[in-house]
Amino acid sequence: MSILLGILALATFSSGGASAYYWYQSSKVMVMPMEMVNGELQPISVESNTAEWINAVYLGIKKTGGFNKKASIFTAIAVSLSVITSFISVFCANAA
Repeated sequence: MSILLGILALATFSSGGASAYYWYQSSKVMVMPMEMVNGELQPISVESNTAEWINAVYLGIKKTGGFNKKASIFTAIAVSLSVITSFISVFCANAA
C-alpha cells in the first residue's frame, strides 16, 4: 500500500508542478505590437495604429487563456489525487 501512496504522492507533486509552470507562463505573456523600422523592431504607438493594439491584446488574452486552462486542469488533477491519497491513507490506517 505504501508503494501506491508513493506513486499517488509523486503524481500529485508532478501535476502541481505542471500547473505552477503553466500559470508562470501565463504571467509572462506580453502584449506589445511591433513593426520593422530600418531593420529594427520598434513598438507601435497606440495612437498610430489602434487596430494592431486591439489585435495584440486579443492574441495575448487568447494565449494567456490557453495557459490558464492547462494550469487549471493540472490543478484539478493535483487536488483530486491529493484527496484520493488522503482517503486511502485514512482507510488503511483505520483498517490496520
